[in-house]
Amino acid sequence: RRFQATAGPQAYCTAKLTSLGCLPQLAWSGTPSASSASAFTISASNVIGQAPGLFFYGYSSAFLPFQGGTLCVQGPLRLPLQLTSGAAGTCAGTAAVDFNAWIHGGGDTQLVPGATVSVQYYFRDAADPAGFGSGLSNAVRFTICP
Repeated sequence: RRFQATAGPQAYCTAKLTSLGCLPQLAWSGTPSASSASAFTISASNVIGQAPGLFFYGYSSAFLPFQGGTLCVQGPLRLPLQLTSGAAGTCAGTAAVDFNAWIHGGGDTQLVPGATVSVQYYFRDAADPAGFGSGLSNAVRFTICP
């Protein structure tokens, strides 16, 4: 698979349709940076409201069949579990993470300038028609700036 040459983050991969017929999507704001005090926020929308979920990240992209959808991140590492906002039983759920805060936290020594990172959101979808009880967003790929 090939990616577009770009100076900033880019979305890729295909999200798994939720049991409510919504397509979860990732968006971002800011710049991924190892030194900036500004936020680089990655947000998931169109997910099941009031559902537990977490952001996966890794240093390679993947396109692997996974629980009725596509796992877009190779060797995923997990950020802390969070509960989506929005009303339960709707696609109004959202979740967000300041990835620069995660970089600055020092818990992963590979998060350095020049590292390419892929991120995907994984969440509970109890009525998942594939029978796995899970949902997956598309993914975003970016390179950490100094």
